[in-house]
Amino acid sequence: MNNNETQKLQNDAINLLELIEDTSEHFCDEYRVSGEQFYVMMSALCDAKLRQFPVDLEEEMEDDYE
Repeated sequence: MNNNETQKLQNDAINLLELIEDTSEHFCDEYRVSGEQFYVMMSALCDAKLRQFPVDLEEEMEDDYE
């Protein structure tokens, strides 16, 4: 991965984090849920969603770092 790709990935991650934080605030206010509950649910939903993909991302990431 070259420097431009790395920078784009970092910028995309920051944008995604900001979107998740805004969504978290809205969801917690709207449904009277704690931030901890929100992130526990998000973690479980992310785990379930990742299981839908055929590629083992952990294995692929290990290959990228070797």
